[in-house]
Amino acid sequence: MTAANPTVEARPLSGRSWRRWTQRHGWTVGIWILLVVLVVWYSTLIPRFGGFQFSTIINGGTAWIFLAAAQAVVVIAGGLDLGVGGLLVLTSATAAQFMDGQPFAISIVLAVVILIGAAILNGFVGWIVTVSRVPDIVVTLGSLFIYQGLALMMLPKVGGGSSDGFRWLFTGSATGIGTNPWPAIVMITVPIAVAARWMGRTPSGLSLYAVGSDETAAFLSGVNAARVKIVSYAVGGAFVAMAGFSTLAIAGVGNATTEGSSLTLNSVAAIVLGGVLFTGGVGSLIAVVPAALILFFFNPILSALGVNPNQAQVIQGILIVFVMMVASLIEWRRRRRS
Repeated sequence: MTAANPTVEARPLSGRSWRRWTQRHGWTVGIWILLVVLVVWYSTLIPRFGGFQFSTIINGGTAWIFLAAAQAVVVIAGGLDLGVGGLLVLTSATAAQFMDGQPFAISIVLAVVILIGAAILNGFVGWIVTVSRVPDIVVTLGSLFIYQGLALMMLPKVGGGSSDGFRWLFTGSATGIGTNPWPAIVMITVPIAVAARWMGRTPSGLSLYAVGSDETAAFLSGVNAARVKIVSYAVGGAFVAMAGFSTLAIAGVGNATTEGSSLTLNSVAAIVLGGVLFTGGVGSLIAVVPAALILFFFNPILSALGVNPNQAQVIQGILIVFVMMVASLIEWRRRRRS
C-alpha cells in the first residue's frame, strides 16, 4: 500500500475553503477597502489632512454607525425598524435633560438607565409587531412619530447638556471637537465586536439569522421566532441609545426638533451598502461600520469636489439604488446556486 500524498489532498480543500471564505466575507472586505480608498482620495482633495480631519470623520460618523447597527440587527432577523431615527432623538433629548449639570459618574449611571430603557421600549415595539401581526413597517412608522413627540415633550427647545467627561468618552474632547479619535474608536469597536460575536458564535445570536432566513423552518427547528424578533428590536434600541449619546456628546446640547425620518433613511441606506439584505438572514455588523462611514463621508467628498449640495443628494440616491441592484443580483445568484 502507498501512503496518500497529503499535499495533493490539501490543495482542493484549501481552494474550496478560500472560495467559501470569499463568498462569505468578500463584500465586507470590499466595503472596508472602498472606505480606505475614499479617505486617501479625500486627503488629496483638501489643503491639509491630519488628526483633526480624521477625528472629525470618526466622531461624526459614530452616530451613523450605531444607527446602522441597530437597523442591521432588526433586518437580519427579518424585520424593519423605521423608528430608529425618532428613538435616537428621544434618547438624546432625555440624556440632555437629565445629565445637564451632573458630574461624570452620575452621567454614566443615567446613560446606563436610558440605554436599558431604550432597549425595553423598542423591545415592546417588537412585541407589538409579533403579537398584532401588523406589518413592522406600519408599527415602526407609528413609533417614529411617537418617539419624536415624546422627545419634544421631554425637551421642548434646544438645551440641556452633559458632563465634560461624558463628551470626552465619545469625542476625545471635553468640547466635542478634538484631534484624538481613539475614545470614539473604542466606543464603536467594543459594542460592535461583542454584538457581532454574539450573532455569529452563539445559539441565541445565530437564531436571528435562522428566523430572518426562514421563520417557518426556524420555528419547526425549535426556535422561538417571536422571542427572537423581540430581542432583535431590543438590541437595536440599545444601539440607538448609543447613537443618541454620541449625538449629544458632539453637539453638547439636546435637540428634539431634529428630523428623525432622515436619520432612519440614513440607517437603511447604510445597511444596504453594507450588504444586509431586506429579505433577512444575511448580513454582518462588521460590514455595516465602513458602510455608515462612507455615507457620512460622501457629502464632504462631493463638497471638496465643488458639487452643489442639491446635486450631491441626487448622486447619493443614485449610488444607493445602484448598490441595491448589485446586492440583489448577488443574492439572486447565491440563491440560484444553492
